[in-house]
Amino acid sequence: MDAFSSDFSRKLIANFSSLSILVVGDVMLDEYHWCDVKRISPEAPVPICKVTRTTLAPGGAANVAANIASLGGNVDLCGIIGSDSSGERLSQLLLDHNVNTSGLAQTKHPTILKSRIIAKNQHVVRVDRDDHDQLSDDDRHEVFTYISSRISSVNAIVISDYLKGLLTDTFTRSLISLAKKHGCKVIIDPKGNDYSKYTDASIITPNYSEFCQATHNEYSSEDAIRSAALSFKKELNISSMIITRSEKGMTIIDDKECITIPTHALDVFDITGAGDTVIAVLTLCLVSGLEIKYSAIIANIAAGLVVSKVGTAHVSPSELETQLIDYGSSH
Repeated sequence: MDAFSSDFSRKLIANFSSLSILVVGDVMLDEYHWCDVKRISPEAPVPICKVTRTTLAPGGAANVAANIASLGGNVDLCGIIGSDSSGERLSQLLLDHNVNTSGLAQTKHPTILKSRIIAKNQHVVRVDRDDHDQLSDDDRHEVFTYISSRISSVNAIVISDYLKGLLTDTFTRSLISLAKKHGCKVIIDPKGNDYSKYTDASIITPNYSEFCQATHNEYSSEDAIRSAALSFKKELNISSMIITRSEKGMTIIDDKECITIPTHALDVFDITGAGDTVIAVLTLCLVSGLEIKYSAIIANIAAGLVVSKVGTAHVSPSELETQLIDYGSSH
């Protein structure tokens, strides 16, 4: 493989349109209020933010799906939204991004909404609205039934877990078992301090903080991280693990090697959704037949593009192709 040549990059990205991915997880709507700040409130020592515009974007698992679709992949999103205006707006956004929303079940609970105040391209505050810890088994059953009907037609499943109630222990284990029966890769963006429900997955992609939380430890050296990661991978019977480490890049652990690849950020303005981009691009590359090392490098490059933008952002095929060619010419 002539890695990252113009021909390689073009063919890889063109192949994404032949792939079908199922994204399962906690679906939410991201709302951004862009503001001007010119003075401090007389009522309290806080800025007065005058809203100049408001934008909306898919969030959580919905952002993973939108990232896959933006690069040409065919994607079904499976999750839960409310029968409310936020759910309607999110559904329309997803359709605009060419995401199949047939796997979205409606519930009596409100759609998860994350509202951010942005002033001078900086986050001022975030307000979350959700009560999805009260989801019913009927809600989950509806989602699982759809997954069962589609799994034989997809190349991989991405699980995007934000601990918002859909991905219980039973649901997640059943989903991984179903995928294994169909020979389908399962790539997981995990959360929480108990990863046992992810046992037998193909790949998990915790960030460093999440990895420390899950292993109940902090690590003072690269050797300590690698040793703990190898043990953790074996304990969960997972083929590979990628630990995202912000400015330190990514550490890849599989049965062959344990390596760290450096970060590829341009200018960091906003890390919102970077993990969603990583797992989306990683999945597309893996099911295209690339080795995990090359898939992780490309996902790292894509994440570098996303964090250089403010707000929940996506990478276009042309942006990724340009960056891959630039990377190839300098390595």
